[in-house]
Amino acid sequence: MNKIIATVGLLALASASQAVTTLGGDAECNSNGESQGFIPFNGTAYLGCELPISIAVDDTVVLAKDSATLGLPIVWTLPGIVEVGNGSGASATPSSVDHTLLQIEAGAQIAGAVDSNSGLLISRGAGIEAVGTAGEPIVFSSLDDNYSESGEWGGLVIAGFGQSNDCPNDTGSCEMEGVAAGHYFGGGLTDNESPNSTLEYVVIAEGGHVIEDGNEINGLTLYAADDDKVAIDNVHVHNNADDGIEFFGGDAEVNNLWLTCNEDDSVDWDTGFHGSIENLSILQGGAGDSNTDSAGYAFELAGNPNDPTNQPQSNGSVTNASITLVSGAVQTDEVFRLKEGTLGSFTNIDISGYAGVGCDDIDANSSGSFSSLAYDCNPTDLPAETSATGFTEASFWSAPACD
Repeated sequence: MNKIIATVGLLALASASQAVTTLGGDAECNSNGESQGFIPFNGTAYLGCELPISIAVDDTVVLAKDSATLGLPIVWTLPGIVEVGNGSGASATPSSVDHTLLQIEAGAQIAGAVDSNSGLLISRGAGIEAVGTAGEPIVFSSLDDNYSESGEWGGLVIAGFGQSNDCPNDTGSCEMEGVAAGHYFGGGLTDNESPNSTLEYVVIAEGGHVIEDGNEINGLTLYAADDDKVAIDNVHVHNNADDGIEFFGGDAEVNNLWLTCNEDDSVDWDTGFHGSIENLSILQGGAGDSNTDSAGYAFELAGNPNDPTNQPQSNGSVTNASITLVSGAVQTDEVFRLKEGTLGSFTNIDISGYAGVGCDDIDANSSGSFSSLAYDCNPTDLPAETSATGFTEASFWSAPACD
């Protein structure tokens, strides 16, 4: 299936408190990237514009959909882990770091080379404003003409100064997994200085490449991101080799989320997450996995893997969710896996396609509150079925079927 991008008008960029600057690249790339010439992409000729590894200008940088001088669509390529800001150091504070805001226009394409150690990291103190539309979503993917594979590039990572129970206030920052050594998040610090991050009508596809330490990157990873700094609405994660979305602490709130064909878990939270997901659709079963191995849990939720008593205790909520197992998948993992001291509440959950599979595996030191459930799996600790409508709204983006 070729990638298809609609051609309706551009959404005006939101205003920012900072000025707009450029990174000194080629004029064809609007001075924000190095020109790679014409690249066949989505069945047409795109201008390839390679971003620098570091984007830290204490200003606003704009990634446009088109080249202002050539009038051609741009694909912004990631040569490695592109870090926005400079807040990954262990001793970073909101007042000491760069406050770059990366603005991405509706319809823009961002891509990592196939099988590359590439990704986009928004470090502490920086922000991303990726505001697409239903007709012109912003698409993160690998640099090929389909969405049929997984693990071809890394993923999108947003880090904040919020709290994780793996590094409470008195012990400073936590080190990220999978990205690269020496990248930190959290700290439990009040942040009134950094720009806010917004993801709206964003697609993240084909990610999950192993970057470092044997850990794949999730499609979307939120490290100690708080709801007063991050707004996430209408996001679709597809064909990721690891989890669809993972929260490490923080209290981010996500609305309207589609997770399809991801090869490990669809939703993962741990280390003190106490945010929420409202309106969630999961098609459980990964690219290449649907007829072989289990594709993981729909929800793998933890308190803290090192010490389940660590505070704050994970206690997230999920409201209005439809979970469907890919037809023909060989599945052994339950829908709900609660472990290592997590709490959670789940309301209006509709589960289908899991006949013969367990519904839940909940450790003695964890617990969940469940209401308005409909399911065809085999319950252990779940209450009896009542009725549930789930969340059945069609995604704004047409994903290919799980292979």
